[in-house]
Amino acid sequence: MTETIRDVAQFKTFINQHPLVVVHVMKDHCSVCHAVLPQVKDLLQETFPQVKLAIINQNEVTDIAGELSIFTVPVDLIFMNGKEMHRQGRFIDLQKFERQLTPMYEQIYESSK
Repeated sequence: MTETIRDVAQFKTFINQHPLVVVHVMKDHCSVCHAVLPQVKDLLQETFPQVKLAIINQNEVTDIAGELSIFTVPVDLIFMNGKEMHRQGRFIDLQKFERQLTPMYEQIYESSK
């Protein structure tokens, strides 16, 4: 599930409604942001299908930079039970991102099997 976030209140609700969330923060004219997003989507769909994805355009939600202490884009964050667990900015290493997400995913979704 992918959701476009329109304000900080919606962001806070989203990360608290779902046990495991990836947040992709981007800007309109950021070519890296637009190149990384499909890779993040593919990773989640193929490997972590129950993880929810939130997309935030910092041009539209300007307050998010202060809320999340973001100084550059893209930024990809992992939230578990409403708490930030991992962050990557500017240069996104998807292998490292996957390594960080795997134990959280297993703890939440595979421990109940």
